[in-house]
Amino acid sequence: MRAATSAGVGRERAHETIVEGAEARSSGAGAEAGEVADSVVEVGAEARSSGAGEVADSVAEVDAEARVRSSDASSEVAEPESAGVPVEVTEPELAGVPVEVPGAAGEWRGIVLVTGTDTGVGKTIATAAIAAAARHAGLRVAVIKPGQTGTATDEPTDAEVVARLAGPDTVRTLASFPDPLAPLAAARVAGLEPIELYAVVDEIRAEAGRHDLVLVEGAGGLLVPMGLRPSGEPWTVADLAVTLDAKAVVVARAGLGTLNHTALTLEALERRGVPARIVIGAWPAAPELVHWTNLTDLVPQLAGAIPDAAGSIDPGVFRRSASGWLTPTLYGVLDDWRTWAEEL
Repeated sequence: MRAATSAGVGRERAHETIVEGAEARSSGAGAEAGEVADSVVEVGAEARSSGAGEVADSVAEVDAEARVRSSDASSEVAEPESAGVPVEVTEPELAGVPVEVPGAAGEWRGIVLVTGTDTGVGKTIATAAIAAAARHAGLRVAVIKPGQTGTATDEPTDAEVVARLAGPDTVRTLASFPDPLAPLAAARVAGLEPIELYAVVDEIRAEAGRHDLVLVEGAGGLLVPMGLRPSGEPWTVADLAVTLDAKAVVVARAGLGTLNHTALTLEALERRGVPARIVIGAWPAAPELVHWTNLTDLVPQLAGAIPDAAGSIDPGVFRRSASGWLTPTLYGVLDDWRTWAEEL
């Protein structure tokens, strides 16, 4: 689509799409929020179509380094002894002013689950970014992975990635399985014990007693079977959120199809009474019309946007930059999406 249209046509189409979205919302209670969200996207689309801003990574680095000083972080990584056995609001404002209320009153503490609309959407990098921002804010942070699959490959585990990029106080994996499958299926195929729900709950609550923030990274999407309850019934990350009375971060894609996937995930969480915010897992360096229009619809619950390929940058730069990718709810300094769009 980008190759088939000129920059001028792209700007015109973006403007028409955004105006239509504003008109559609202007008769509802959220008219003001819709208009401002549209203006955010229009600014971003115009800036991008005119060639402003080359690489999101460099933008985040320069901006965050100007505001955020590096903080060294030590990390301990606890390896699992065996599979299945543990080893050890505010609503956003959108009138061209901060999207969320800064300060401790709006921050999410305690247990926060990080789930996604699908596999491969950037949950691990988003988890690392939240951990890095929270560490910089002075919190003791633990990151727990209840079930890691695909360990037979040469790829680093999610815990290893988080430890390298963010350096939380504690990083733990509770169970590991060799095949890259959903955890319950991976346990069955490997002939290993499945992950038991309440064993995971106990481990997470224990870490919550020792840390200010415990990030629990799921596997795949919200309803992927993770393991078994004592009754023999499967449990999911959604069940874990309810049992722990936790909040949830939903990591979503930026491109086509994300609105439906994100809405379904948020609806499932809302029906269970789980508060949720959205983080875009990989915001492209050269956003197209679809990315800007998707941003328009996601802004009311959006708490961050991680640059594409952020996981490949130097860990020191990652830690200094992370707060620039997140809103104050997740310990960031991104308090105005319009300004964010203008700076790209």
